[in-house]
Amino acid sequence: MTYTFKLSRRIASNHRSGLATLSLLLAACGAQGPTSSTPVTPVAPTAGWLTVQLATPRSDDGAVQISVSGPGVDSAKVLGYDGYAVVANTTANLIVTGAVSNGSIARIFVRDLSQTSNIRATVVAAAARSNYAMQDLTGYRAVLVR
Repeated sequence: MTYTFKLSRRIASNHRSGLATLSLLLAACGAQGPTSSTPVTPVAPTAGWLTVQLATPRSDDGAVQISVSGPGVDSAKVLGYDGYAVVANTTANLIVTGAVSNGSIARIFVRDLSQTSNIRATVVAAAARSNYAMQDLTGYRAVLVR
């Protein structure tokens, strides 16, 4: 006999209201045996690359500065343009130069792709190609794509 069954019999014999308590205990026990807890193995983070895509309202961009920050940002590289990327304290600062247009401009390596929603890409500055005059940032957008 299980401990729960013995306890329910004792409660039933000692009190008139024991029948209701007994019913509740038996319903809570159910027809299944005792459950065992299976240890949960933690899932190791999956590292990988995110692509930085630029959306620009202009056709005369000659330089664009983008900042990408968030947990696990590890390294960065510019794609298809001149420029450079520097990573410090989980923030990548990118400068892309040339005939910059809409599309993929860089890749960011992160230690845990499940944290992608916590990583932000921001256009910091843009300059015109012909005279390097600073552009108004209205309409500029940088997005991260897996």
